[in-house]
Amino acid sequence: MVQLASLMMATLTLGGLEDALENLHLEPIPRIGLAEPLEKPLDIARCYLAKILAGVAEVEPEFAYNSIQWPNNIFNGDLVVILPKLSRGADPEEFASQILPKFPKGPLFILPFNDGVHLRMQFETHTLARLLLPFIRDRKSSYGIDQSLGLREPKNPESGKKKVVIEFSSPNIGTKFLGKHLRSTVLGAHIARLYQESGWEVHTINYLGDWGKTIALVGVGWEELGLGDEEKFSQDPIAHLNEVYDKVDEQFAPEEKHKREVRDKKLKGGDNDNAEDAATIESQGLFAKRNDFFKRMEDGDSAAVDLINRFREVSIEHYKAQYSRLGITFDEYSGESQVSTATMAEVEEVLKAKGILEEQEGSWMIDMKKHGAKGGVAIIRDRTGCSTYLLRDLAAVLERHRKHSFDTMLYVVAADNDLHLQRVSKVLELMDMAELAAKIHHVSFSKNSQMPGETLDSIITDIEQTMGDSLIEDGQNAQVLVSSGTEPATWALSCLQVDGLAARRATDHTFDVQKMTSYAPGTGLEPVFALAKIKGLITEQDVQEASALSENDLKSVEDEGFADLLRLLAQFPDITASAYKTLEPSVLVAYLIIVAGQVAASWEELEGDNNVSPGQAAVFDATRQVLENGLRLLGVGSIG
Repeated sequence: MVQLASLMMATLTLGGLEDALENLHLEPIPRIGLAEPLEKPLDIARCYLAKILAGVAEVEPEFAYNSIQWPNNIFNGDLVVILPKLSRGADPEEFASQILPKFPKGPLFILPFNDGVHLRMQFETHTLARLLLPFIRDRKSSYGIDQSLGLREPKNPESGKKKVVIEFSSPNIGTKFLGKHLRSTVLGAHIARLYQESGWEVHTINYLGDWGKTIALVGVGWEELGLGDEEKFSQDPIAHLNEVYDKVDEQFAPEEKHKREVRDKKLKGGDNDNAEDAATIESQGLFAKRNDFFKRMEDGDSAAVDLINRFREVSIEHYKAQYSRLGITFDEYSGESQVSTATMAEVEEVLKAKGILEEQEGSWMIDMKKHGAKGGVAIIRDRTGCSTYLLRDLAAVLERHRKHSFDTMLYVVAADNDLHLQRVSKVLELMDMAELAAKIHHVSFSKNSQMPGETLDSIITDIEQTMGDSLIEDGQNAQVLVSSGTEPATWALSCLQVDGLAARRATDHTFDVQKMTSYAPGTGLEPVFALAKIKGLITEQDVQEASALSENDLKSVEDEGFADLLRLLAQFPDITASAYKTLEPSVLVAYLIIVAGQVAASWEELEGDNNVSPGQAAVFDATRQVLENGLRLLGVGSIG
């Protein structure tokens, strides 16, 4: 009987890991430059496979390593060798027939099988269990999370952390909280957690739309049109501000439509001699009132500024409470109103000194085409002398960099900001700040993100109520929830967070409350439910250390369900590495849903719900750790 005592906590160092592997009849890990055997079990396997391939194909191990890929699912093997990459131009089928007979038998892999241009490799379950269970157990909450990614020198913990500033959520004061704001909130919180877990120093900013002509229009509606109602404002300030905006915007819409029609006619070469121009249109009606109110804000008029600040302060307090319900906090609530006039003036001075800023019809602008960029004309100050969103954002970048000295800054905002952020980067380059421009990245997602309701509060409440109804209708699943000790509200908000991350960023997404709170396979609730179910099981049974498991104990995990579950658990560090590299959380969500489905398949192999062998309990406990780690990266709170 082979015992695993030597594996206990040994896998945390390379020497200890190799001693443990020796007990499994494996040689020391072949040294491959790109491999991270202490972080990724699959890299251990890649290194051994690369050495085998180097021998049978007569190539260098590094060359062989680069021909090894990770298949898209375990049914295509645990690792796959791309024969055209390995064969150096030889016919893949002929090459496979030459090297397959040379493959040595070993403890780690079943002999490969040829599948067209691929050689598919599969782990030997007994060896995988002996290696993987202590590997996960030793690392606990750090399994699948490479904390060296945030270090200035990855191999030197004393080198200090890199710093990232992440801007996300960023709703506009006075207007509706849209689906794109909710998606930005969930996605940004995940990215912040991912960077923090990966060793970065993270500073999160909620950059509110609290300045400009849109909120000036709300000010006009409140102050001049008499649409504000103090009683309604005291009862539900956000809903009432939205109501004021909707009413004034309804009155303003015909003027905007007229301006567009005049502009389009002019572009088509209409009667330009008699046509109104934009300046004339904007000097009348609500255009003039809006522009005048914004000019008062810019000039520091106390009545205008105090009113907008009042809207801002009430909105921040409201949003703090709602974000708290989601388990989300921000290090800083900032906004366009907080950008200093001195920094904006500095930006303008640099642009004028370099001859980049031009005056046109009273506005100060940059002709982006002249400087090799898309986007036509970018206005810095409009004809009324007021700052623009672009000028305020340029100044905000400078202020943030001076304050935080960040290595990277991420804007987690919808794709309708693509052109704007391209302009920000290009203008910084024109200001001889190319190094700073290179630190700025747009984490874009589809602007077509829909949600029910018009406020963050309404969708959170809707989800909580729907989750409660779902539990009443499904008593069996409700019992799992009760047994795990998790509050229904936690499950509900977990559903929201997972659902918001399930689609690829470029894909349109609708927050469907009925779907996200469903127990149907493939939904975001599935991994949350699987974790609660496992916790309900293993609290009733002591989980032995992997070192205490005999080979006989481990025979119970050779059944297909448990064997496939082990193979999935080995992939987790590669999954998180992909999510970190691409900032695509959908990869992680899809993986956790697959793991949850495999938990259900493994459950069916049990002789009874509570009749679990020591080996099976160890696999379930490792699965618990992976689900906990994965859900934590998604921003989901503690389950059970």
